Amino acid sequence: MKIRRIKNRCNLCMLCVRECVSGAWRVVDGQPSMVAPNLCNRCSHCVAVCPQAAIYHQALDYFQVKETDPDQMKPSVYHDIIRSRRSIRQFKHKAVPQDAIQDLLDLASHSPTASNRQHVAYTVISQKKILDDISNSVFGFSKGLYMKTRKGLGKQVYRILKTLFPDSISRYLDPMDYYIRESEKGRDYILHGAPVLILVHGPKGASFVNENCNIAATNIMNYAQSMSLGTCYIGFLTLALKFSGALRKKARVPKGQRVYAALVLGYPAYKHGFTASRKRPVISWVHGHE
Repeated sequence: MKIRRIKNRCNLCMLCVRECVSGAWRVVDGQPSMVAPNLCNRCSHCVAVCPQAAIYHQALDYFQVKETDPDQMKPSVYHDIIRSRRSIRQFKHKAVPQDAIQDLLDLASHSPTASNRQHVAYTVISQKKILDDISNSVFGFSKGLYMKTRKGLGKQVYRILKTLFPDSISRYLDPMDYYIRESEKGRDYILHGAPVLILVHGPKGASFVNENCNIAATNIMNYAQSMSLGTCYIGFLTLALKFSGALRKKARVPKGQRVYAALVLGYPAYKHGFTASRKRPVISWVHGHE
């Protein structure tokens, strides 16, 4: 892998050396030098920080390297995106263009990953039959579990679990009769009738892959908000995919991959004109003065 400094452009600012956390760039005889290309993790920082465009890196795609515009980075815009984003559970019967989804995932690929592994991958499902099959499978399992709590030993176990985990158990199983009636009318309580499902996955057992996938998922949700698209994080599906090989097969999850985030995507059926209320953050300040 060839990485070199273009000497007639370099102004010896040494920013490439300061930015290189891996130690591939170092100062040798007062010059920034690439001494250990084998240590490079292709983070692109040296290229991004160089004010003279004086670095050639064979492993990088220079068509993706563009100058940033600080004037477009307005905190107020991002502030509104974050505060206005809602989890959408009612969608229009309108397909999401593939180029819009591609744009979302291209941007998500710029999300940070531990040691710049860049091992986050995506499965995008927009075929209604597959979406319905996934949703029916997950809801059917929940319905079956609920029915077992209505009588006999299952009822006794449910009472014990409800005592031990009052919030998590009661919240989802107590109103199950209502959910079943509504589902029989056609309401989708798992994927919410969304036209697109995005599964964010990575190599099973890889270091920090869970964190990497969820950072990417967050960027997808926030960028989708700016595109007038709605998303919802489907935690039940992520959990079910962890334990069910049959469901992973239905969802076309590649062998050796684990899904760490599942998002539905589509055009919201209606708009939310106001921001929502949230609890005040719990912050422990550790100041620098003793």
